[in-house]
Amino acid sequence: MKVLALTSTRADWGLLVPVLDALRDDDRFTLEIAATGQHLMAGSGSLAAITADGHRADHLIDMGLCTDDRPPALAHGMAAAVAGLGEVLADSNPDLLLVLGDRYEILAAVQAAVVARVPIAHLCGGDVTEGAIDDAIRHAITKLAALHFPTNAESAARIVQMGEDPARVHDVGSTGIDRILSLTPMPREAFFASVGLAPRERNFVVTFHPATLSYDSISQARAMLDALGAFPDVGLIFTGSNADPGAREIDALVRAHVDKLDNAVFHASLGSQRYFSALAHCDLVIGNSSSGIMEAPSFCVPTVNIGDRQARRPRAASVIDCPPRADAIEAAISAALALDCEGVASPFGDGAAAARILAVLAAIDAPATLIRKTFLDLSK
Repeated sequence: MKVLALTSTRADWGLLVPVLDALRDDDRFTLEIAATGQHLMAGSGSLAAITADGHRADHLIDMGLCTDDRPPALAHGMAAAVAGLGEVLADSNPDLLLVLGDRYEILAAVQAAVVARVPIAHLCGGDVTEGAIDDAIRHAITKLAALHFPTNAESAARIVQMGEDPARVHDVGSTGIDRILSLTPMPREAFFASVGLAPRERNFVVTFHPATLSYDSISQARAMLDALGAFPDVGLIFTGSNADPGAREIDALVRAHVDKLDNAVFHASLGSQRYFSALAHCDLVIGNSSSGIMEAPSFCVPTVNIGDRQARRPRAASVIDCPPRADAIEAAISAALALDCEGVASPFGDGAAAARILAVLAAIDAPATLIRKTFLDLSK
């Protein structure tokens, strides 16, 4: 079977790697990779991460994303993604398109696969994150996809609720756990030297993305920075926002804040090994990224999750939710630092997701038949 995998950001790349490693190393599959979105933005180092992880981007789909992250510019980029993947599909002629998550770049591209009658396998569907447009995008991709690999039982049930055939819905767990188990964290001193921060007694990892269903993402980010000001003795490692509307304004705000401090650094992207090393060596994860919900618990590190961007995802006991107000965030940080997170159980699987996905794909005799879908009517 020939599989074309599509990646658009550093986040989905890290989660795809365990599956792509398995496909690459199995003689039953031919793997090609298409990169688009954030990977091709000027100054992004995420395309190099693909090579660093032992893979190559066989196809590059430039969406023209740049400093303009207003909705009209992103809509033009989505059109380029549809056209670009259409050309790639015609050239590559894969049996299956493999995608992950809930990004607008992915939603745009998979429409080309539907028209080209290439079946779609979708990882991480069925989740609910009510504070972002990701929810609508994720569910739309589910309805376009033929195979589903959710990360937990609740999400699997939602996919069936959306009318998908239960025989095509496979609760495999999160490939993020696979990724964590496959990487050895850097030694503490080497990690902090690599990010350019002299470690303090306590150190935080901070990532804040636009809350895309809100019109006050900047005020939320400011509230977070104000709350962090109550902890002047900690080391702060900020990572950049993703390529959503408002991301550049948030990054500019954070960069200006970091420039005034001697206990903080900003990196647009840390890459998988350094990011997981950060989780291993830091005392707290703060922001509104899914990594604080899905990956941080595996490191027994507490998370302060701000606002509703990750609303209704399953949570480990190490996650503290708070509204996006400075006083609430400060209180949540203090509470998180007092948590005992030893033995915290992650609700996202056991680290064998990639093996389960590979087994399902290997059992498909005729991929083209996946195009024909039956709607499961639960009312009958």
